[in-house]
Amino acid sequence: MQTKNKKFRIWEKRVHMGAFDFTVIGIRGDYKKSLEFVKWKFEDSETDFESLDNVYIPRGKCFFRRGYVPIVWIPHKPKTSREHATLAHECLHAVFHLFEWANLPLTRDTEEVMTHSMSHLITELS
Repeated sequence: MQTKNKKFRIWEKRVHMGAFDFTVIGIRGDYKKSLEFVKWKFEDSETDFESLDNVYIPRGKCFFRRGYVPIVWIPHKPKTSREHATLAHECLHAVFHLFEWANLPLTRDTEEVMTHSMSHLITELS
């Protein structure tokens, strides 16, 4: 379900990963507002995420904290090939967290699971 998060004034969508009992949150909007959302969601008022980015605004970001679901941020709905590539890049980070959570190895035997997971996330967050 996608919603406009009124508290943080960002677009938010929770994506359930099908057979896995795992969710990824996608957000779009102002980077600083998104950082506030991530701090709130991760129950972490201490981490200075901006300083971790060397005080620049990235094209996209996958936030993760152990015990919480990954959050994929992009500034707006992708339009260009570059923006779709950035979304795919960030979704791959989230899929790696899914694999780690499920204790799945990244091998040729699990390649199809990875590609379907990527496809599902990219489709849902585009």
